[in-house]
Amino acid sequence: MKIKLKKYQKNNFKELDRCMVQLQDFIVRLDPLKRLRRSSKYSPQYSRNIIEKITKYNGIIFLAYDDKKNVGCIVGIIEKQSEKNLLECIPTRAGRIVELFVSDTHRNLGIGKQLMEKMENYMRKKKCDVMRVKVFEPNKAAHNFYKNLKYQDRVTDMIKILK
Repeated sequence: MKIKLKKYQKNNFKELDRCMVQLQDFIVRLDPLKRLRRSSKYSPQYSRNIIEKITKYNGIIFLAYDDKKNVGCIVGIIEKQSEKNLLECIPTRAGRIVELFVSDTHRNLGIGKQLMEKMENYMRKKKCDVMRVKVFEPNKAAHNFYKNLKYQDRVTDMIKILK
């Protein structure tokens, strides 16, 4: 299997959208609190929002292909540090992984790692000094994936259902 990574082009929108739908469905299934969903408007609106975000924040999307079949993608942006953040943190230029998806038929084959390396190299060229990613806590496989790539836990967001 020879995986090729390609920069997103406008004619790849359906492939990006399909990845985002599959990713959201996967995350919804993992949610033990049943607070997440994929509304009827999710596709194509969420993917349009991603395109807007990468345009606004100097981001990029890479798609992964096994032959001509799209099997994954990664979306990254460069975060702008707020004035409030500068009161608490040293000045930094942070790359942010917005989304990472590999189809279930192609997981555990190194594609996610290839996508991450491609994104990290892009962010280095853009003078980013750190990379950030949020992980949905029930997604233990994703958490372990990032840990294996030397990412460290930084913030925990907790929830309580009020009755």
